[in-house]
Amino acid sequence: MRLVIVASNWPFPGHTVRAANVVVFELTRALAAQTAMTIGFLRVGLEGEPRPDADEIAGLAALAEVGVEILPEIILPVRKTQGSPFIKLLDPKPEHFYPYVDQGGAIARALASWNADALMVPWSEWLTAACSTVPVLKFAYYGNPDHKTGYMRAMHDRKLNGWNPGYLRLRLGLSRLEQVHNQIMLRYEILGDVAANDAAYYAQRGHPNAFYIQNVWIDRFGEGWRERRRALEQPSPLVIIGNIGKLGGTANRYGLDYLGREVLPELRKRMAPGTFRIEILGSGELEPGIRAPLEGPDVVFRGFVPDIDEAMLAAHVFLCTNNATPFKVGHTRYLHAWTLGSCVIAHQDVSLSMPEIRHGENALLGCDASDIADLIARAGQDHALRNQIGSAGWETYLTKFRAETVAARIAEQLRSH
Repeated sequence: MRLVIVASNWPFPGHTVRAANVVVFELTRALAAQTAMTIGFLRVGLEGEPRPDADEIAGLAALAEVGVEILPEIILPVRKTQGSPFIKLLDPKPEHFYPYVDQGGAIARALASWNADALMVPWSEWLTAACSTVPVLKFAYYGNPDHKTGYMRAMHDRKLNGWNPGYLRLRLGLSRLEQVHNQIMLRYEILGDVAANDAAYYAQRGHPNAFYIQNVWIDRFGEGWRERRRALEQPSPLVIIGNIGKLGGTANRYGLDYLGREVLPELRKRMAPGTFRIEILGSGELEPGIRAPLEGPDVVFRGFVPDIDEAMLAAHVFLCTNNATPFKVGHTRYLHAWTLGSCVIAHQDVSLSMPEIRHGENALLGCDASDIADLIARAGQDHALRNQIGSAGWETYLTKFRAETVAARIAEQLRSH
């Protein structure tokens, strides 16, 4: 089978770039090793975007070295959505929300010249729409349903800032986006979503082959994480990673709001001042209403951290409270933490998105803020427990989330069609 990975991101395995770049690189690399699969890589970009830097060019070269054929890049002109707000509400069509949905012809010609049997689009909303009319077998490797983030952000904005006259109009527009989005996704013969609850959403809305598929991450250190962690961890205070990634991201906003309002007060009841430090990693600014509850000597905003691995290896606990909120999604950060042997602590609802995360096995999962604070305090006093959870998490990554494992599932799905 001749499969083209069509991506809007440059493939690169470095941790200092977006997770999508890592995922694209790892999936493409691993698919190239599958039996009877010939892999091409097509980058589709927009006019005015930055050209690839040296690291991204090196990523392409690394893929070529393992047998991936790099197709000539396609650059599309920047376009705006069509139709008036009234028309979008009254008679929504794909071009009203996805301005590149009619650009499939250029992509189809590129694939035809390469004699492609199938395409796969990883993690790109606009490019998934653009490829939806290409007449080959299509696999969408997807994340959040497009309207979901908008819904959740609007709800959070309303909670933080009160009623806004535009809220109802936004909700109505998002309902039309949802309608059109599902029409587009039905054009894909195969839809693998990296969150089990979102895969169920698509299945409930009529997609005949929507299923949960694992996310992927890169394992930089192998067993070496143990020695690095021993060298970097200090006895005290208890260091807790409270966030990684841009602070303004919808899931991170929700998680940090919950951390500050719910978990931190409970943790302060259990642990004395100076005995713990929560480190918030990631660029950007938080709204005052989210930041204020996080102020204090026990919370440090570190901003963008060039060597995020070192920061995570030096921390005793990796805490993610995003899925304690209404916005329940899958995250590569759990996999990143597992590759570093981190003791992951989270809300139990993370298992709705990533069922491999299990309390007492590879993570410590609480049912509410009080329970989460108890788990943090317990882990802080029990080095053996932290090591047990971290080791089991790494084993889960090795057996379930390596790119080779996920690529085999993708290849199996494609061959079965």
